[in-house]
Amino acid sequence: MKNIDQYSDKGLTIVVGSPIDYDSLVAYIRVDGKQICLLQQEEGKDKFKIEFNTYSTEVIVDFDLFLKGIEEAKKCLL
Repeated sequence: MKNIDQYSDKGLTIVVGSPIDYDSLVAYIRVDGKQICLLQQEEGKDKFKIEFNTYSTEVIVDFDLFLKGIEEAKKCLL
């Protein structure tokens, strides 16, 4: 995977990359170093989907921080 861009603020990190198993860019959303989900747009620029990790341990994230992460990730992909 090639990293394209990165955003970081208050424990929230967003890494935009181009993994080989996706046709479009994706944004990995991490909180305190743990990846909690990724935002992808495989079905088009206006059809974002969130993929959550099901194999990781439980992660508790502040709701407002999570929403900020989703919004920032979307901005990075647009």
